[in-house]
Formats: sequence, C-alpha cells, structure tokens
Amino acid sequence: MDMDRKVLSEVLECLPTGVMLADESGAVTYANRAAHEYMGVDGGGLGGVNIRDIVLHGSGRKDLMIRTKGDERLTVRLTRIPLSGGCAAVVLTDISEIHRLQQELLKMDRLASVGELTSGIAHEIRNPLAGIKTTAQALKAEIPENDHRTAYVDRIVMEIDRLNKLLMSFFDFARPRELSLRSCDLKKVIEDTVFTVQDLARKNRVQIMEFYPPRGLTVKADPGLVQQVLMNVFINALQAMPSGGRMEVHLLENGPLANVEVRDTGRGIPEDLRGRIFDPFFTTKPKGVGLGLSISYRLIKMHSGTISFVSGPSGTVFTISLPKGAGK
Repeated sequence: MDMDRKVLSEVLECLPTGVMLADESGAVTYANRAAHEYMGVDGGGLGGVNIRDIVLHGSGRKDLMIRTKGDERLTVRLTRIPLSGGCAAVVLTDISEIHRLQQELLKMDRLASVGELTSGIAHEIRNPLAGIKTTAQALKAEIPENDHRTAYVDRIVMEIDRLNKLLMSFFDFARPRELSLRSCDLKKVIEDTVFTVQDLARKNRVQIMEFYPPRGLTVKADPGLVQQVLMNVFINALQAMPSGGRMEVHLLENGPLANVEVRDTGRGIPEDLRGRIFDPFFTTKPKGVGLGLSISYRLIKMHSGTISFVSGPSGTVFTISLPKGAGK
C-alpha cells in the first residue's frame, strides 16, 4: 500500500495538470507541483487555501487569468470534482491556447461583420461624393481663372479626393482580396518597404537597422500585400518615436516559418489598449482611421500566417510569421 501511494504521489507530481485535494470543509490538504506553479506559490503555499473561495460549489468550474512567477500570463480552468466523504478534488488545466484560438475566431467573425457593414456604407457615400466632385469641377469651369472663388472650389475637390482615399481604405478592409501567390525573396520585399519609409524615418530622427540571415529566405506569398503589411507596421513603429529612436528589422528562419521582427524603442503600447490593437477603427492617432493593422491582420491570415506583438515601456516588437512554402 505504501508503495502504491509512493507511485501515485510520483505520478501526480509529474503531471502537467494541476491537482488539489480538499477535505470536507474545503481546505486544501494536498497540491501537486503543477498546481503550485499555476497558482504562483512555492511548495506548501496552498495550505491555507479553501477551494470554496475559488470554485463555487454549484458551478464546479471557473476560468482564471493568472500571472506565473515568470511573469507569463495563462488562462487556467479550475474544475471541481466531488469525492467520497464530502472531500473534493480541483483539477487545474492550462487552456491558454484554447482561449487564444477562441479569441482568434471571435476576432475574425468581428472583422467579417464590420467589413460587410463598412462596404455598404462606403458604397452609399461614394456615389453622391462623385456627383459633388463633378458639380464642383463644372462650377470651376464657369468661374474666371483669376477669380478668388476658384480657391474655394479647389478646396472642395481636394477634400473630396481625401474622402475618396479614405473610402478606398474602407474597401481594402471590406473586400476579400485575391492572393497572387508566387515565390518571392522576403529580404527584397523588406528592403523595398524600408526604402519607402526612409523619408519619414529621417523626419522623426529614427535610425533603421536591418538584419538578414546569411542565405536567402524565400516564401510563397503575394509580395505586394506583404509589403502593405510591412508598411503599416513600419509606419506605426516610426510614429511611436516622434522624438527619435531606433527601428530594427530582423528576418529570421524559424523551422517551416519565416519571421519578420520589427522592434522599436518607442513608448510602448499601454497595457489596457493591447487587446484592441487589431480591432477595426481603433486608433490612438488624432487623424487615424484605425484600419491599417486590421487590414494587416486579415492579409497575414490569408497567407496562413500570424501577426503578434509584445510591448513594454522600452518599446514594441511586432512579429510577422509566414509559412515558407504555403499559402491559401
């Protein structure tokens, strides 16, 4: 019997799933190593815990967002299992990946719904806008060239053109884009995109540094759309450093993936805003529309890739991962 208990104890200690045992009063009498790690305490630190304070008796289940001792955030599901004699066990399971996938699905559904709504509104606006522009241009043709009122008409046409560009952003967000996949040198795509943002970098006094692997890295992708994603990420990084700084672009090979890491030395993204970065129409910029990263998110997903970020007071790192030989 003692040997059986010893083996059982060893098995429980090796399990990646947390297990806590409680007596009839709910007080924890045993917790394995994984349970201590999930709850962020050292051995014996759960001695004063009562499971009734954690999991309600009627529900039997609770999901918690916890921060481990290594400062990693996990979503843990606690499931209460009644045992004989009024005792109970609580099983702690890491469901972080399941939670992440659920959030991904919700995000994609939200993007699709907003895309349909945006497309309809944009069409309704575009037609009368075209009529206004045509009328303004006809009016300008009837005004003498030296008449000061031509400046007013020019302003009307300029603002209409600006609104048309805004509508095109809406269409880019709403329309499912057709991918034109081909093998492309990811280093060249990055270099071409860096070249287009050099003026903004100089204006913001930002030094751009590029790091590439010794051998070429080819992916099967739509280079124009990948460049559009990189442009959005680069501009965000540069605008996060209005007083100067450094932006690093790293191209890395990660097994079947090609990773592009964009690191800035800006102020970082406030923690309360990080969950909304890829939401459509969310922006912290006074004149921003909030579609750049939403469009980027959708385009990377169409390539069967991922786009993510980590941020802190010393800057932000965006990581774009693309399959080297895949794409839908």
